[in-house]
Amino acid sequence: MPFIKSNVHTHTAFCDGKDSVEDMALAAIAAGFDTLGFSFHSYTPFDTSYCIRDYPAYIRELTRVKQTYADRISILGGVELDLFGERPPHSDFVIGSVHYLKEGENFYPVDESPQKLKRVIDGVYSGDPYAAVRAFYAQVATLPRAIAPDIYGHFDLITVFNKGGAFFDEWDARYISAALSAADCLPKGAVVEVNLGRLFKGTGGIYPSPWLVRELVARGCRFMLSSDAHCTQALGYMFDEVCRKLNSLGVKSLVRYHGAALEEVEL
Repeated sequence: MPFIKSNVHTHTAFCDGKDSVEDMALAAIAAGFDTLGFSFHSYTPFDTSYCIRDYPAYIRELTRVKQTYADRISILGGVELDLFGERPPHSDFVIGSVHYLKEGENFYPVDESPQKLKRVIDGVYSGDPYAAVRAFYAQVATLPRAIAPDIYGHFDLITVFNKGGAFFDEWDARYISAALSAADCLPKGAVVEVNLGRLFKGTGGIYPSPWLVRELVARGCRFMLSSDAHCTQALGYMFDEVCRKLNSLGVKSLVRYHGAALEEVEL
């Protein structure tokens, strides 16, 4: 049973996840969770490939599962609200995320594929990856005023395909400056998720990167552990190991949802 028994970054087959709402709930119960939050991708009219497909049906199924398993787990209905997505009429919590680079009237996904990202860097940013980095973090910096989310999602998603410095050097002053400029825009006490989605896939480490976690600690941010689960197997993956890693980075406590209430848990 994991030390942190809650995950609120959870996707299902209603958007780009693989499993049903009920299967995700049963997996969370089996893993010893007391709280599970669902966070469908908000509707983005310019890109419907991954976002919510049938909101009324989703709400009906979420309500049914919540009622069916109410004596075994608390189910929350949230949203992963993209900076350019549509806010739903109601949500128990909001994860604010940036998935696109916006230039003019065009939107370019940063996490679709390495090939797509390379085409964007070459075609839109004249081959300058640090221009793309600056554009990404400039948009992250707007999240507090544009969305005011409860949780800041995968803060440095621009590194999704950058394993081994494939696109840019994360120790380059240009990258560090752009990332810290966005970090400086977060409100005091902001809840930043520690996202394990890439770790589960085996394609990289946590978001934010360890050095950035240290910088966010210094800026008074709080942290929430997140599976960013798109399948049942991802729920709670390496939660305990990452808790130990975070403690070594100066994180003394995590926040989590226990039912609808936000609570602090010392590491």
